[in-house]
Amino acid sequence: MPFRLSTLVDPFQPIEEKYHVSRHIMSLCLKYRAPLIINTKAVLLSRGELQNILKKLNSEGLVIVQISISTVNAEIAKMLEPNAPPPSDRLDMAEKLSKENIPVIIRLQPFMPGITDYEIDEIIKQSHYAGARQIIVEALRDEVENLKIYEGLAYEKDAYRDLDSWIHYSPSVEVSSKIIRPSVKWRLKAYARVKELCDRYGLEFSTCKEGFYNYHTARNCCGMHHLEDGKYLLRPTLSEAWAYYEKRGVIPRFDEFASELADIYLFGERIRQYPRELRKKILSHEKILREVLDERRDMIKALLPTLT
Repeated sequence: MPFRLSTLVDPFQPIEEKYHVSRHIMSLCLKYRAPLIINTKAVLLSRGELQNILKKLNSEGLVIVQISISTVNAEIAKMLEPNAPPPSDRLDMAEKLSKENIPVIIRLQPFMPGITDYEIDEIIKQSHYAGARQIIVEALRDEVENLKIYEGLAYEKDAYRDLDSWIHYSPSVEVSSKIIRPSVKWRLKAYARVKELCDRYGLEFSTCKEGFYNYHTARNCCGMHHLEDGKYLLRPTLSEAWAYYEKRGVIPRFDEFASELADIYLFGERIRQYPRELRKKILSHEKILREVLDERRDMIKALLPTLT
């Protein structure tokens, strides 16, 4: 399974130049031929030894680089991400890596109403010219009281003045989450435009944790298909359940679609080969997916909002 570097913390903050923790992880991935997904807003990957290791990983078909951008407006970016390199520097790095044939994906995360959607034509055009292969979108999610921050920066402020156009983030808890995100209706309209632009510029498109699989043109939402075939495994997700639904018109139980999955998928007894600490997390993911498909099917509509 691909190792992700990383999710909630940028792995290439300035302190990396002192301690080289992420560089060590990259070296371990190279040593053990572990596929690696890098997600960053920093630009250290285009420099020195990090770039050398990255090239070696790429020569083995073991790496993809996801670069996060929410805006190409330097002033807005400075307000929201004061310690991150400006978007232009990130796009420059994307271009440098792409010229080395390293798979680059642009993550529009968070996709902010009144900001990201307002700039989307320019963002997609610049991503295309920087050599990106795929666009991933994930909508802004935050606490209600923080929306004033985004409203103050937005070109178009109406989205933040109508809280009825926002919904609670998680449908899986009994008590409503404090975290909210834009409505399904808003996201459908915004992502349709992103997909249209991606089609125009020849970029693959996917969403992250949104459930709009009918919009996807990328084979894998994270872009793992840009790794070399045979070098990685996948976990079953709702995406595979959606593919079953599109083919047969019914949402499957877990075992119904899992029995048809190719050997590239890791589930059931095959998970036992992993060390305990990894195995626990993989099994937990599978348990939740089983519960949704087998026992809590009332949740499916919320998780797959484009179900007819």
